[in-house]
Amino acid sequence: MEEFETKNYDVVVVGAGGAGLRAAIAAADYGSKVALVTKSLLGKAHTVMAEGGIAAALGNVDKRDNWKVHFRDTIRGSKNLANWEMAKIHA
Repeated sequence: MEEFETKNYDVVVVGAGGAGLRAAIAAADYGSKVALVTKSLLGKAHTVMAEGGIAAALGNVDKRDNWKVHFRDTIRGSKNLANWEMAKIHA
């Protein structure tokens, strides 16, 4: 049988991108006991990976580029953790 350990926090922040880290810092500044949950390593979230750019399919510039290429790039960028249906809608 598995053993579990229970923890108590005032605030649980899910996601360690720019917004998640900022929320965790703000909550801690107000004296809250904060837990930060991330699916990756700190510093490897999508805010950092986006590098300030905007991704889009540019079929009007390059005929080889289309929504399927954008979808594939989104899934690869997420290490297959993205919601496929949402990525498809976005692409």
